Amino acid sequence: MTSVLLQLHGEWLAWAAIGIWPIIGGWALGLRLGPHTDTPTFWRAVVVGHVLLGAQILLGLVLLVLHTLGLAGLPGDGSLFDFTWHLLYGLAFPLVVLIVGHRLAARGTRDPHTVFAVVGLVNFGLVTRAWQVGMPGM
Repeated sequence: MTSVLLQLHGEWLAWAAIGIWPIIGGWALGLRLGPHTDTPTFWRAVVVGHVLLGAQILLGLVLLVLHTLGLAGLPGDGSLFDFTWHLLYGLAFPLVVLIVGHRLAARGTRDPHTVFAVVGLVNFGLVTRAWQVGMPGM
């Protein structure tokens, strides 16, 4: 069971959680440069990005609990260094980016499409780096 969870977290869901953010960032940039104001399909894609990231985080927390029970190892080479950076890049930093992005977009001081162009591209870099740190031998 642990190997299936590891494969889901490190491969299948990871690729979806990584791949959605450049799509969101590029789409938001295109919307910002174009004349569009009402974009419900785009905001649904943003929700999909949130759900994928949330599922990835929850699955990672399940693996963390399994590690504390002695049923799974740590990400990367198993060191505390890789583990810490994997958590920061995959959990803490993307959540901070999303919270700040939502606050900026909700206040109305910045164009929401501009904000989510930046959020999408930054989160793409962060979750990609989390995957790199978490994979053995990277």
